[in-house]
Amino acid sequence: MKRKANIFLLLFTAVCILVSREAGAQDETEKTFRNALAIQPFYWLNNGFRVDYERQLKNPSHWLQLSAIGYYVEDENSLWNVWMLSDFPLNEAWGAGLEVSYKYFPFRSRKLYVSGGLSSSHFNIDYRTESVRYLSYVENGLTYYEPQWEQYEASQYFNRIGTNFCTGIQTRPARRFLIDGYIGIGYVYSFYNKDKYYPHNYLNKLSYRGFTLTAGLRIGFRL
Repeated sequence: MKRKANIFLLLFTAVCILVSREAGAQDETEKTFRNALAIQPFYWLNNGFRVDYERQLKNPSHWLQLSAIGYYVEDENSLWNVWMLSDFPLNEAWGAGLEVSYKYFPFRSRKLYVSGGLSSSHFNIDYRTESVRYLSYVENGLTYYEPQWEQYEASQYFNRIGTNFCTGIQTRPARRFLIDGYIGIGYVYSFYNKDKYYPHNYLNKLSYRGFTLTAGLRIGFRL
């Protein structure tokens, strides 16, 4: 009986050593992944793209995220025009922006996180509009003026700054592969020329000023 107990103790000790070594090896492997690169595919549906680069800081629970965002559209009936501009008489539109976020993983598993960020973006819209011009003509010695509507192209700009606070979950179904979902709230303020055409000031439009809801999905790789 004593011999069996000694064998069991020896095997148990060996398993503990192997497990501890494996855990240590996994920790070392985790430490090698200090960067991540991801995209947000839902931006494609709205004539845009977004690329997120993440960098681990000194503490593994603290990360810095840099995001590059872009849009380009020519189709007046596009989802982008409906979502961002509504009834804007669009010819062409493009936009670009940057966002900087700080992410904190409070738990050792480093799955659940909270984040806060600042963003800045610029949009340029080429659109069609019309104005009235009065043409003069003389009849029976009198001068008359007749209104005539003319169409022409014009441009409008939107400069936006904002902030957001989110919570999310980052899972790693494979060694290098990651999936990240998040949801949160924010605030945005838009600058534009009020003497030109602009969409109504309500949620998600480029002219909007106020609180926003945000959500997204990232798919990428750890580097």
